[in-house]
Amino acid sequence: MADWKRYTPEGTQDVLPRQCTNKMKTEAAISDVFESYGYMVAETPVMQFYDAFDTPSGKIPQETMFKFFDAQGRILVLRPDITTCLARMVACKLDDGCYPKRLYYCGKVFRYLDQNTSGEREFCQAGIELFGVKSDLADSEVICCAIEALLAAGLERFQIEIGQVDFYKSIIADSDLSEEDSEALRVLIDKKDTLAISEFVKSLQVEPKLAALLEELPSLFGSPKVLDRLDMSLLNDQAKEAIRNLKAVYQILCDYGYEDYISIDLSLVQGMNRYTGIIFKGITHGIGYSICAGGRYDGLSGEFGTDLPAVGMAIGTDRLLTVLSRQNALEPVYGSDFLVSCKDNALAHTILTSLRESGYVAELALADESPAALKAYAEANAIQGVLTIASEHAAEIYNVETGETTPADLHELLGHGEDCHCNHCEGGAKN
Repeated sequence: MADWKRYTPEGTQDVLPRQCTNKMKTEAAISDVFESYGYMVAETPVMQFYDAFDTPSGKIPQETMFKFFDAQGRILVLRPDITTCLARMVACKLDDGCYPKRLYYCGKVFRYLDQNTSGEREFCQAGIELFGVKSDLADSEVICCAIEALLAAGLERFQIEIGQVDFYKSIIADSDLSEEDSEALRVLIDKKDTLAISEFVKSLQVEPKLAALLEELPSLFGSPKVLDRLDMSLLNDQAKEAIRNLKAVYQILCDYGYEDYISIDLSLVQGMNRYTGIIFKGITHGIGYSICAGGRYDGLSGEFGTDLPAVGMAIGTDRLLTVLSRQNALEPVYGSDFLVSCKDNALAHTILTSLRESGYVAELALADESPAALKAYAEANAIQGVLTIASEHAAEIYNVETGETTPADLHELLGHGEDCHCNHCEGGAKN
């Protein structure tokens, strides 16, 4: 029988020290971008009522959620999504009539996911939500912020694919498909399975011109020129507005200088129950799924009492770190600047304090202080140098990278000048 106390649950993992350092640096870089755009950080409870995620606009399949009960028997979940939590927060606690509201977050979400898609069940997201404005500029700002955040994290090669779910919804409405058939077709389009799409629409006897358009969706990706292939006479007003919005957002992002990072994809149709307009995802090589995703979801806050337009996005920071690691884009993680060895406790404390006040990371040797042991410990923990203090006037530094040992000047380390008359520099007793 397995000794389960030695393991983490399936789909979770420990984040080891150096990995955690990279994670914190990456999240800090992303957060800095969010704040530079005027977004303010917000935090929501990890435990939420199940009901919040069982609404028409924000419904999440119940089988994907971690569920349990409170003392009153009410169903709780570990939050499977932070966007819904912030929509509730804005609608119930921040509805002061002053918009837009710009919020950002960085936290964990929990879901049972398809093992063929990802082994994650506990994963981190960093994202933004923009409430109270519906415009091409608002849509563009969120995508722009996603691009800048990925660049700030160190990712250089990626693509943001932009679609419009209202375009697909309008075609489905004109095709008179049932909700069940519409969802089945959406899955096929999302997989870009052209042959299956063709067979499916023929079996449903969809009007030939609309059937041809649906079959063509998987190939409608790339530059805005793909939109010129559309027969506008087949499109209703909703579809035409979706195309106008898509073109406008693309042009704004090009005006901002992001043309190399964006492309159009009309087969981007995931999250149909939530999204109401522009939709996008970020992809890169070295990973089999998206690293960020987002879109417009104008109906969600209305489920909590205040109907507001909204658009947002989330970056999967765990996935991003995996990509950065595979692309060798993470900076090396070093340990302390100094490992200090000194038999005089008072002098050791003075030197450690001085080094730390000067901006260095310094740690005290606590175990075997033989030269060989100190060097071995420093090398194992990526410490830059070993500072060995023999007396108030005799010290040396071992440079771990070069393997060289040189004399150390305590006056310089302590930040003192030649005229210093402190007790340690003079060899006097401490008061």
